[in-house]
Amino acid sequence: MAASTLKWCAALLAAGLLACAPPDERLAQRASAAPHAPAAFTMPADEPMLALPDLMALVIDPAAGVLGPAFRRDPQRQPRTAEAWQAVADAAAELDRAAGVLEQPGWSLGRAEWLRAVAELRDGTRAGAEAARLRDGSRLASAAQRLQVACDGCHARYAPTLR
Repeated sequence: MAASTLKWCAALLAAGLLACAPPDERLAQRASAAPHAPAAFTMPADEPMLALPDLMALVIDPAAGVLGPAFRRDPQRQPRTAEAWQAVADAAAELDRAAGVLEQPGWSLGRAEWLRAVAELRDGTRAGAEAARLRDGSRLASAAQRLQVACDGCHARYAPTLR
């Protein structure tokens, strides 16, 4: 997926133009929205909602794909140019924003395990951002490994068929 598409999706998420909720919670959110609630927190019933598979496909998977090759410690795939390191920093920023979305109450609903999984994602993401800032390949490999562990753990619990 093109970087411009990722930025567009992230901008829509940040602006609140896409609502994010797991599919089974969409109707409950709409039904529980108070008539006096601010417009930013309600969405008309005919507006599309972004479900977890959409967030994974549009934001998380492509961004993780930028950081993932470093996990294999393949010297040929390490960022070498300023543009490549910027792509790593941008991917880390996308993952950090996605983690922020996944921490929202509509996603977590107080599930401590879910919040721990999101915290692991965020820790690996921030380590990747720091590696990009320092342009340190070994730190990037370590951050990518942390992300891989976070993703594997989350998928094992919440999406075992996708591992």
